[in-house]
Amino acid sequence: HLLRSSAIGTEVIDETEHQIQGGVSDLLIDPDRGIVIALFIARPFAHGPLVLQTQDILSWGQRVHIRSPEVLGELQEIVRLEPFLEETRTLVSQRIHTKSGVTIGTCCDVQFNTKTFAIEWIFPRKFFWRGAALPASDILEVTEEAIIVKDQGPR
Repeated sequence: HLLRSSAIGTEVIDETEHQIQGGVSDLLIDPDRGIVIALFIARPFAHGPLVLQTQDILSWGQRVHIRSPEVLGELQEIVRLEPFLEETRTLVSQRIHTKSGVTIGTCCDVQFNTKTFAIEWIFPRKFFWRGAALPASDILEVTEEAIIVKDQGPR
């Protein structure tokens, strides 16, 4: 279980040459299924980030372990990710509202499982106040305007 904010900067190492291939710069999340589908990998002196699909990750501990550098690709090369790159619905930095319209805050982070890559928790923030984490199971819908969650009772 890992926060997105903690995942950023994690080194990616390959198992064949045992070389650091770069560091995680962001996550690509499928808003409909609530899973991380790819990682953006920053490399020193590279023009843009590479992409690592989560099915190519062998394990995630102190580092992200991959089979070989060949599993890293240019954004344009991975056709299957194109619809997600064009997606305007996001989780991080998106407003969070209840079904009845109450504003909870803005999603400042997400927690995901490093084995299944499922989003488990979202973390709202309202101004400088960090609200209580919400389980991903409370998410009803992700729209371009907001993450809609179940109405929240007293906590």
